[in-house]
Amino acid sequence: MKKNAADLPRRYPGLKPFERSQSAVFHGRRDDIQRLTNLVLRERLVVLFAKSGIGKTSLLQAGVAPELERQDFTPVFLRADKTNAPLLDTMTAVLDSQTQVSGRDNTGEQPGARQTLWEQMKRLEFDYNGLPATPVLVFDQFEEVFTLAHTDESRNRFLAELADLANETMPEALRSTLLLRFQQGEMDVATMQWWEKQPELRVVISIRSDFLHLIDGMSARIPGILRNRYQLQPLDREKARTAIVQPAQAEGVFLSPPFNYSEQALEGMIDFLAGHNVSDADGDADNIQVVKKKDEIETVNLQIVCQDIEEKIIDEHKSEGFEVTPEFFGGQQGLNLSIRNFYNNQLLLFPKAYVERILNKTQQNTVVSEKDKVLTALTPDELYALAQRLIEESLITSSNRRNSVVDDTLLDEYGVTPDFLDTLVDKSRLIRKEPRLDDFYYEISHDTLLPAIIESRNNRRDKEKADREKIEYEKRLSEEAKRREEVEEQLRTSMRQRKLARKVAITSIVALVVALIALAFAGYFLRDYLRSARSQLQQAELNVSNEIYNAATQDYKELIDNPRRSWILRNTPPYKDVSEEILKVQKLQVQYDSLSKDLHQSDSLSFQRDYAGALHAYRNAQMALLEYKLMNYQLSTETDTGRIWRVDSLRIEQKNLDLTRRIINLQETLLRNFEISQRNFEVYKEAKVWGQAIRNLERMQRLLPKEPEDMEALRKSLVLNESPADFVERELRNARRMLGR
Repeated sequence: MKKNAADLPRRYPGLKPFERSQSAVFHGRRDDIQRLTNLVLRERLVVLFAKSGIGKTSLLQAGVAPELERQDFTPVFLRADKTNAPLLDTMTAVLDSQTQVSGRDNTGEQPGARQTLWEQMKRLEFDYNGLPATPVLVFDQFEEVFTLAHTDESRNRFLAELADLANETMPEALRSTLLLRFQQGEMDVATMQWWEKQPELRVVISIRSDFLHLIDGMSARIPGILRNRYQLQPLDREKARTAIVQPAQAEGVFLSPPFNYSEQALEGMIDFLAGHNVSDADGDADNIQVVKKKDEIETVNLQIVCQDIEEKIIDEHKSEGFEVTPEFFGGQQGLNLSIRNFYNNQLLLFPKAYVERILNKTQQNTVVSEKDKVLTALTPDELYALAQRLIEESLITSSNRRNSVVDDTLLDEYGVTPDFLDTLVDKSRLIRKEPRLDDFYYEISHDTLLPAIIESRNNRRDKEKADREKIEYEKRLSEEAKRREEVEEQLRTSMRQRKLARKVAITSIVALVVALIALAFAGYFLRDYLRSARSQLQQAELNVSNEIYNAATQDYKELIDNPRRSWILRNTPPYKDVSEEILKVQKLQVQYDSLSKDLHQSDSLSFQRDYAGALHAYRNAQMALLEYKLMNYQLSTETDTGRIWRVDSLRIEQKNLDLTRRIINLQETLLRNFEISQRNFEVYKEAKVWGQAIRNLERMQRLLPKEPEDMEALRKSLVLNESPADFVERELRNARRMLGR
């Protein structure tokens, strides 16, 4: 039967780990595969650890497993993700159902007696392709033993029996039973000797590095458990290049045809995944090379970006040999869009994943909290909004950096549960969980997600603000319409009364009285009409004072569109020409928007770790704020007792204080990074390691501030008798001369 095209595999699995069947497109980990495989072949127990998203499961399934099989070893993957039964029962059931099990040795077996994990591995016989093979028990995501809802009894029994396997010791209870049977003549010497031989196997424990302390806590059961450990590091540039290029060129049955990447596309992708632009190196080829060697790239982000590119190739039906260029994926903006889409898509999938998690616990007769029951009764949109607000408002600082928050704070502030948070960790992969002392802390899983989350947060805040302003504006319109109807009704009443007065006027006295009455009503109407016009003007001025410029401009335009109100305001004290007022407000708004743009650029450069550029941009923002403050002074109204500020001066002063704090913090960050690089440079200079010395000098060169006052602050902090720029330039020339020798 021909395979449906939609069911054909992709070259990049995206968020999912590589499976055993995808080893042909698993690249970039050749050294890790060989080293870890050799360690497993040599040692009985190996611990693999790394941060979340680095690719531990992919390495084991698509990299190490095929290598072990070539050495007559057969991996058996085990998980502790089931909580509806004791851990040992789950593990033994999985082992019994393995296709690699070719037989079972029943020597000395006692029917009905429970078998320990050690005894089960002693009896099971494994093969691979019909030949005997040594089993390798791979306990993937071992942190689930501690983090899921396993009972203490289940966990302790499992760890004790795992320790017997790792330590190559027969369980004490089993040994006592065998000795008793031997002494009673129920067992011969040959059977006893069979029992004494340890089961031949290997054990691999894979765990996230933030839970490694839990493994160390097992050292009482398994002495030296961390002696044979392997840390999986993020990809460097060359490994990332291999992981991107090789799957695209692999032969085989895939939904996408073989394709290539241009050199410019590869460099742009790797720069993005490493968290910087090539332009950060100021165009110097040597500097660019130095930055490249320091890059660290997490596998999950690489897979997200590459999967998006492959899907685009599939959707556009590109032919074999198609070359991916930066224009094809939209350059840095397109790559940002991939991560942004990933963030949005994972948030959209979260409600279903959370509800399924609670449903599974219910089906497994695991206790479900009342709060989880309440939360799962919410609509998907409500769960989405709750998760979005939790991430965007708590896990990002005011300076747009990742924020680590203790679990109790999130649980109390948002009314969520540990299962709610763990779904965001395990399924959505948007946040990570880190144990510290007796608490768990949560933070955004990777800096690459920050731009997407910040953009989503800002868009959400803007929409919420616009909705609030719309409600307030509609409320004002409703009140104004109501007042207008009242005034018009009074006017109509006045006109009817005036007509009636004219009809019934008999004498001049009566006519005079009617005239006076009409005049009184007209005065009342004019007073109320004037009050209504001034109320709208005051609202416009209040919006300007609070820097709500769009709403203020709308108020002024409505007054301009009503000539009678404009005429009244222009010709009655305190004499306000609305047409002139709106020009002043628009002038202020232009300066306000310019200031906001400078601040956004400053924050963006600071986030990209371009500290010198960010500091320069903050100085520009400071000048823009000063001009904004001066303009506010010039456009304010002077009175005997002071000034009536057009914009609340306290708001501007608060902006100035906030901007000053940002500049001070950024100045300290720049100084700290410069001092670190300088210390490293001095060490390498003394050791005459000129290549490393040059790299640190070039890093110092990129950190040199552009403003004289910041340069002077740097000089004083370093206690230099010369400009830091001159110092760096001189040392750089000297180091390059020494390297040339």
